[in-house]
Amino acid sequence: MKPIIEVYSKKGCHLCEILIEQLYQLVSDRAEIKINDIEESNYLLEKYKTRIPVVRYQGRTLFQYHLDSFIIEEILNQQ
Repeated sequence: MKPIIEVYSKKGCHLCEILIEQLYQLVSDRAEIKINDIEESNYLLEKYKTRIPVVRYQGRTLFQYHLDSFIIEEILNQQ
């Protein structure tokens, strides 16, 4: 089964768009990327506000704002 990497973002977020595009290119078909729009939940909106994008895996935050390809490669190589 492919790992599921979650990205917390919102529409109109330039950093989010860049990170998501880079993440898709990096993982190719080796992982599933789940995009969570923080504006769809009051809880998420309050939790993340302007501290996006945030990338999480298996319940823990990996990084935010900019892609850390080293961390993603570690996850992909464990599979």
